Amino acid sequence: MSEEVYHPSWKNLSKYFIYLDYFWEYIKHNDFKSLKASLGYVLNNKLPQDEYETKSGMGKFSIRKNSTDFQFINYAYEKSIKNYLLKHIDSFDVFIDAGACIGEYCIWLAKLGKRCIAIEPVNFSALQKNISLNNLNDKIQAFNYGVGNVKEKVFFMIPDDVKSSSHIDRNETREPNVDIETFDALSKNFNISVNDRIILKLDVEGMEVEAIQGATNFIQSHPNLRIIYEHFPEDGFRNDKALQAIAVFNITDIDKVNRIASKTS
Repeated sequence: MSEEVYHPSWKNLSKYFIYLDYFWEYIKHNDFKSLKASLGYVLNNKLPQDEYETKSGMGKFSIRKNSTDFQFINYAYEKSIKNYLLKHIDSFDVFIDAGACIGEYCIWLAKLGKRCIAIEPVNFSALQKNISLNNLNDKIQAFNYGVGNVKEKVFFMIPDDVKSSSHIDRNETREPNVDIETFDALSKNFNISVNDRIILKLDVEGMEVEAIQGATNFIQSHPNLRIIYEHFPEDGFRNDKALQAIAVFNITDIDKVNRIASKTS
């Protein structure tokens, strides 16, 4: 995983169709504040200077100042994943988002009737605020942790703007600012049955292998499990290998970046 934070640019002509998709979503939901914020970000990398509340196809959200929250609430963001979830909406009961950011996936799916569990170490206060804003406190469980293979306190490098790109820095000497717990330990609080059909979205900024290792018991104990995660050619299929070391999965691509692993035994 690269530590460089991606910034959009109007000079990148290959992204124009994607930008138009975003802009249309804002217009469709009368979210002109986010449209303005998005245009400012693309044209000159400027972010909103004031906090505001808005509504998208995902739900109601509080957009933090000097953040890219307006991007995450747009259906066009990770659209292939959302399309997959909608297509298979009747095939799962529980959605778990490890690396939940501001809660956009859980809020969207909870409003569609799914039971949701959000795990987020950096943007937890924003996550809680958005859950309350949508009156979903009884539908979404939220945990203020990162997930790894051991319980520990670590330092996360948190960018000033794209806080979703926060990542662990084990060489940093500053005071630890994030609590890491194993998924197996956290899952004891989920109240999930063996028969529940589960989709776990794992987006933990380079800690996927550690998170998978820390979820060994959970993975082995739940037969109806699918896991969505990022894959890059340069990573040597490390996430695939970590999963296959625990159980047998059928792994397919959702898009060029994201894969889904469906447990088969």
